[in-house]
Amino acid sequence: MPGRFSALFVLLLVFVAVPAFGDPSRATLRYDGPHPGPLLAEVTREPTIRVRVGKRLASLDVLAVEGASGDVAVTGPAGSGAKVMRYRLPLRVARRGDAWLIRDGAGRAMRWRLPALYLTAEGGDRLLQIDTARYPGRLVLSPSRGETAPADTFDVVNHVPLETYLPGVLERELFPKWPLETYKAQAVAARSYALWEMTIARGRAFDLESTTASQVYGGKATNATAKTAVAETRGVVLAYDGRVVPAFFASSTGGAGQDAVRAFPNRVEDIAPLRGRAHGAWDQASPRYRWGPVLRDTAALSRRIAAWGRRHEHPVEHLGTLARVEVSGRNRVGRPATFMLTNTAGRRYTLACESFRNACNFTREGELPLPDGGRLFSSHVEVSVDGGRVMVSGGRGHGHGVGMSQWGAYGMAQAGHGHAAILRFYYPGATLTRLY
Repeated sequence: MPGRFSALFVLLLVFVAVPAFGDPSRATLRYDGPHPGPLLAEVTREPTIRVRVGKRLASLDVLAVEGASGDVAVTGPAGSGAKVMRYRLPLRVARRGDAWLIRDGAGRAMRWRLPALYLTAEGGDRLLQIDTARYPGRLVLSPSRGETAPADTFDVVNHVPLETYLPGVLERELFPKWPLETYKAQAVAARSYALWEMTIARGRAFDLESTTASQVYGGKATNATAKTAVAETRGVVLAYDGRVVPAFFASSTGGAGQDAVRAFPNRVEDIAPLRGRAHGAWDQASPRYRWGPVLRDTAALSRRIAAWGRRHEHPVEHLGTLARVEVSGRNRVGRPATFMLTNTAGRRYTLACESFRNACNFTREGELPLPDGGRLFSSHVEVSVDGGRVMVSGGRGHGHGVGMSQWGAYGMAQAGHGHAAILRFYYPGATLTRLY
């Protein structure tokens, strides 16, 4: 999860090209306990993955790609009875009530009552362009869901074969001139992570986000190293105990990894490849290997943490004014695992490491995000409260610290280590297995 600049994703069930999992219906979504990766035996061929590339849009302009025919085929979900209509790009799409409003490059306008729209490019490389990103495969538009979703907004999901998707991840997650072995390590980790996300996405219209909430994806890649890395590791995943490993990764661990079960409580199982360990100085080239101090206003930070608590229905919403922050638990290599927050009335609240970082960085809807000078880049910190000022010091790394450090993979490749050695170092006990 997450990326070059990070630490480190509907009620309508849309049609997907036959997936490579034993349960093609993918009909139920459960978050009532840890989710192991898929069984190796269930992944028998390359699956199609669904990536949300647009969220809560009021309108969308789909552009023609140079060299393509300029036409797009539009239809509805399987079983909707909708015929295939062909339009001239560019295409402007909006939604009003239960209908889609479509206007194409030839000036034709149409109002279409369908639960979702399926867009497929015709001719050329079969790419559809949104802003500057070019997406292979199919784009699916469906109404946004959730209590806070504005009326008449919709999401855009790219349905794309996994191996076609991955170069677009590597291109955004890594720097362009990093070594091929770093790219290959990232390809295996990103493939493994995507397969895990697919198994927990049942019941929603997408598998992953295109942002650091999952792993960054920018559509069709142009980076030759990214394409080569994916091609040379095709179908290879990290495996442990007969399952695909949820191969989390972060920009930099700062020399000390975090346990997945501490960073993501009740989301993943406690397995050896995802336990924190000492990582040495392999990622010391990262600009966030060491960082801080960061100074924050006590009252403003208290309000931000409480707002995070309200959003996530956590008791810390009643924080009031912060008086003290202590590291109340550490993992076996000394990285903070839990924080105890005490308010001016003496009431205490416990937050897991990543919840604490996210709460300190929380931005309410409509607010501008914190500038870099005020952000916590990781939860590997020490915190002191002195009246109206909070000092965050000793910052190490960028991201959650679980699994592979991208900067560490760069350092190891620069020293001559291959991608298999890099992956064995960051996911101890895991093996590389080719599934298809």
